[in-house]
Amino acid sequence: MLTVRKFVPDDYFAIDRRRFDMLTYLNFPDPLAMAENLHKGPAETIINSRHIIASYGIVPFWKGVGEAWAVTSDLVTEHGVFFAKTVFRGLVRTMDELKLDRVQTSVDVDHLVSRKWVEWMGFRNEGNMRKYIGGHDYIRYALVRS
Repeated sequence: MLTVRKFVPDDYFAIDRRRFDMLTYLNFPDPLAMAENLHKGPAETIINSRHIIASYGIVPFWKGVGEAWAVTSDLVTEHGVFFAKTVFRGLVRTMDELKLDRVQTSVDVDHLVSRKWVEWMGFRNEGNMRKYIGGHDYIRYALVRS
């Protein structure tokens, strides 16, 4: 059985990251500061009885704008539909609660599953971000209210 609970900074260190999420983690100069920053915005963690499946949320940048993020384990593939729907509902709820007009995120150009997922949620490709993390190209996506 899966449970969704409030994200705590320790979740950021406890999750058994997928390879591309590990690349991001290894490129932050201060992982503790990052975990605390992610905790500043609304965020949740999906867990089974023993492991973290994923953590996700939105960090507000300034009035009307936030950055969506997710850190996932390999277990997310076993619970893909639950993960996708839960994160989408959280995204919509947070945009309403924080009165956000724009939520942006970045996705590794080579990670097609994640690119398709954010596009399914309504994000639009705004362009390539060359050598964004660890020398890898990423794509900037944004979900903008009409």
